Amino acid sequence: MKSMKRIALGITSLCLMISFSVKVVRAEEVENAWDEQTRVHLLRRKVATAVNVYTDGIADDITHEEGVIDDVIYDILRVTPSEHTFLQVDYSETPKYVNEMRDPDTIARGYQYAGGINAGYFSNTEDNYGRPVGAVRRNHAWTSWYGEENTPAYGNGFATAYIDDEDLTLRYHGWANGMWNGDTFWQWWTGYTMEEAYAVSGSFTYYADGVQQDITHGDHGEIDYRTFGRAVTILAQKMDHQYLLITLYGTVEEERIVEFLGELGVCEAIRLDGGGSTQMVYETDLVRETEPELSWTKESIEEDMDNPIGYVSVHVDKLRVRSGHQTTSLAKGEAVNGERYQVYDIYEDGTYTWYRIGNRRWIAGTDDWVTYEEIVLLDKTQEKEKSLTVTVLVENLNIRDGAGIDRSMIGVAVNGKSYQVYETIQNQGYTWYRIGEQEWIAGNPDWVKVTEE
Repeated sequence: MKSMKRIALGITSLCLMISFSVKVVRAEEVENAWDEQTRVHLLRRKVATAVNVYTDGIADDITHEEGVIDDVIYDILRVTPSEHTFLQVDYSETPKYVNEMRDPDTIARGYQYAGGINAGYFSNTEDNYGRPVGAVRRNHAWTSWYGEENTPAYGNGFATAYIDDEDLTLRYHGWANGMWNGDTFWQWWTGYTMEEAYAVSGSFTYYADGVQQDITHGDHGEIDYRTFGRAVTILAQKMDHQYLLITLYGTVEEERIVEFLGELGVCEAIRLDGGGSTQMVYETDLVRETEPELSWTKESIEEDMDNPIGYVSVHVDKLRVRSGHQTTSLAKGEAVNGERYQVYDIYEDGTYTWYRIGNRRWIAGTDDWVTYEEIVLLDKTQEKEKSLTVTVLVENLNIRDGAGIDRSMIGVAVNGKSYQVYETIQNQGYTWYRIGEQEWIAGNPDWVKVTEE
């Protein structure tokens, strides 16, 4: 038997919650499977659909990584689609554990099952346990639940993910106020216009068409999963077509999930079934282990705000402030045209220069959008080194708490008095002299006289 690594999380799925008997698969039967709450080896939930990965084993293009976001463990299967490796949706009218949810016809064609995640929501009622809520499409045709097609109409309020070769497309189909919302070309006599090979409905979207957005516009089914507060399964894709199959082992705030996905560089991301249905499995002989691209602990997300390296002035309207240095990072508002911001870090991505203007606050800059001024340290003469003094020649020369005209005024230098200088900085067209602990004055030859001994 091939070595298989399995990660499973959780306890529930959807809708009307009633008790029923489901066999618990234990550690001796499933290696490396995880329960959502207790981190013990269990698979509790059978599911009806899965997004699975198949390969002919030739290309080395499937990886697994485990990291941490806000002290919650996450797992990612990264899949680069090619002639050797592909994703598909698998479905069973008889619910199965994720490690059992594989397509025999695909395997008969010579492909190997490499792993997968749980996919769409399903009914939790005893009589209809396992019936998909929303779409399940395979091999260019809608599947059926005992004679009834599993189309997006059964997932009113949910978004649907369409998978075809290298592309993930997210669309919304649902009813609102008696009107059909989403696929504008849908008609009762023509059906849905999406012709992709595979489809499965999730709940809402984090990113769609390269933009951080929920294309359901806040609609939801019987449970609003934005406030679910449980483990999460996500299907996402990057601009380079790489798929990300993601599970979060525990509760992470939705805003942080959006930021996390933005930092991963996704352009499409849909939330699939979560809670106790959250499961991931993969074959260790077909999947390479890699180091996590991101690990966020609650302590590590606080960035340095004590040592600005320059200033950036904004010259355009509607310049987005984002949580990271990518255009897909979460939008956190807009920078103000004409405003000047302290800069704490700079990142070049080949298209833009990104300036960090606060804790997880970045703006993208071009020469037309912003002007950057570097804080240049001319000299860091200290008390025990050569002596530098500055004598004030004017009235009302402000003392500020930093080397900039936008820093707070904390006093006034005395005309005719000489001050010891501990540090000199050139900034904003002035020479700034530090005359005490966080005490700075701006100088030019008309305002001050500098003496070096």
